[in-house]
Amino acid sequence: MRATDAALKRLKTDRLDLVQLHNIRMDQVYDDKIWDTMEQLKGEGKIRHYGIALGPAVGWLYEGVNCIKERNIASVQHIFNMLEQHPGRAMQQAAIDAKKDTMFMIRVTHSSGMLEGHYTEDTVFPEGDHRRHRLKSWLVNGVKKVEQLRFLENADRTLGQAAMQWLLADPLIATTLPNIYEEKQLVEFAKAPDTAALTGDEMAHIAELYARNFGIEDAEAPKFKGTMEMETAAA
Repeated sequence: MRATDAALKRLKTDRLDLVQLHNIRMDQVYDDKIWDTMEQLKGEGKIRHYGIALGPAVGWLYEGVNCIKERNIASVQHIFNMLEQHPGRAMQQAAIDAKKDTMFMIRVTHSSGMLEGHYTEDTVFPEGDHRRHRLKSWLVNGVKKVEQLRFLENADRTLGQAAMQWLLADPLIATTLPNIYEEKQLVEFAKAPDTAALTGDEMAHIAELYARNFGIEDAEAPKFKGTMEMETAAA
């Protein structure tokens, strides 16, 4: 509540449209005091809606799934893109199954830049860049996967814009939050909605490629942070 009051003061407003709790743990999903407080803030008119933001790894699978099922959250912010569809897809399906009107806000839209299509197997990331610490196989296999997505590029649409269009085609996705480091990227991504939408055949081909992992055997299974076993509320 102190943080909300401080945010209102900094923003010079009397109401926040959306407050998202960042990186909640499973015990917090079932802590009624947290959610009672969010409802109190709504009742006082200080916030309109509340949700959760998950990451920074791809995971937090069941924190998201259980929160969608058990709480009245308006939004989930999570990682989701053509190359990293798990566990985001499972969280979206949880909302469908629970008949919840949860809106999804997508971060890491371009798989840490991979889906912009500029990397090669020889790309060297600068000191301090988190991608520098990844396995070489992440870069090599990622480049191979991207090459199979080049069919999405054309004279009027970049691969980076196609990655955005793939997300925007999903009715569960309310907005995208791409990482932007320079003005050129900002202009490219801002123009994405004005480019040609992906066709049904293109969407189907992407789904087929992902289903067989683009025909590539990854060096090791991806590691996910957070709880990877379903939990239920204590009796």
